[in-house]
This record gives sequence, C-alpha cells and structure tokens, in this order.
Amino acid sequence: MRKLLGVPDLNMPARQGGRAQPGDAHGPVFHQPWQAHAFAIVMTLYENGHYTWPDWDDYLGHEIQSPDHFAGAAPAEIEPPDGDRANYNKFLAACEADGENYYHYWLAGLEKMLDVKGMVSAEALAGRIAAIAKVEAAGPRFKAGDRARVLDIELLGHSHLPNYIRGVIGTVESDRGVKVFPASHGDDHSDDHGHDHDGDKTDALQHVYTMRFQATDIWGAEADPRQSLNFSLWDYQLAPG
Repeated sequence: MRKLLGVPDLNMPARQGGRAQPGDAHGPVFHQPWQAHAFAIVMTLYENGHYTWPDWDDYLGHEIQSPDHFAGAAPAEIEPPDGDRANYNKFLAACEADGENYYHYWLAGLEKMLDVKGMVSAEALAGRIAAIAKVEAAGPRFKAGDRARVLDIELLGHSHLPNYIRGVIGTVESDRGVKVFPASHGDDHSDDHGHDHDGDKTDALQHVYTMRFQATDIWGAEADPRQSLNFSLWDYQLAPG
C-alpha cells in the first residue's frame, strides 16, 4: 500500500495555482538549468518504475499545500487580493507571480519521496550538497588563458587520457564547471572517486577544463602549425604549466 500524506486544508490564491505550472506560450518552459534537471530526474525515475505516478502526485501535492513552505521566498508585498490572510500560502502566491518558483516544490517533494523510499537518504543528500559547496567555494585551479601541463600518471576511475598529450603543455580555454568524477567499479580502485591536486582523496567531484594543444607541441616541428586539438581533462590530470 502506498504511503498517503496528509495535507492541510488551505485556500488557493485567486488563479488556483494555474500559473504555477510554467508553459511555453510566453517563453521557455524552464528558465534555469536546475529546473530542467529536477523535472528530468522525476520523470526518469518514474519511467524506470521506482514509484507510481500517484506516489509522486501525493508528495508534490503535499509540498504545494504546505503552509509557510520556503520561508522568505515570497516577497512581503504579495498579499491576498481579498485581504484575507487566513490559510494564505505566500509561497504559492509567489509561484503565481513568478512561475520559476514552481520547481522548488518538485525538488522538495522529490527529496522527501526518495528518502522515504530508501533511494537517497536525507543524510546522503546533505552530504552531497556539502561536498558540492566545498568544491565550489574552493574554486577552479585554472582559468581561461592559463597554461597547464598534462601529467603522465596512472588513470583514475573511468577517465581517459591519450598518451600523445601526456607531458604536453596546453592552454586552458574554459572551465566546464564541477562534474561528478566517474569512479571505477569492481576493481582495486572501486572506492576512488578522484583526487585533488595534492593527491588526497576527495568526494566524487572535480572541475573539468577544455584544453587546446598546438599540433607542433604534440608532434613536433613537422606538424602543421595552423592545427590544434582540444580535449576535456579532469583537474587531477593537470599541473600548472
């Protein structure tokens, strides 16, 4: 029997929550990447049979009707049109004023459902959020225009590093952001998710950089100096040039 969540009996704002569901009539469905990610996770897990749609509907409905959810998210100036603040949901009013807020409900409902169903615990999620915050706070080691040398080292996890660029110095074209490091499974490195530049084991998160290498730096003076190659490389594979 699926778990039914009790919800408070709240009045809906004037539009009955219709604008809380973004459409594409007046712009993009997703205004920010995280909203598309939240939507995709919910749909993918559902399509893979991890829960039924009534399950998800229960959790999402509970979040939408929870009073004082995401305290402070709704501007103070948003007031009920009839002046009656009894059972008024300010965050839902904010959703109607700005449909982008709707996907905060998706995230909250998803997090609680995954915890209850034993798929991702609240503790594990909090740990992942802390790990991401730590990596982002430290910032990337390299920025666009920096010179970096590719290390000739043993590969970690399911990463790739062509032999012909090992030891070669190239130019950082861009920082692609923090990515989940592809850990190995079923071998001696099954617990190795990645290393920082001091060689210490870290969480499974690293910056990825787009690097450009001149053909002459790889194959010598006989190569065409007009040609270059681009590679995406993990932080652990690079050292200052």
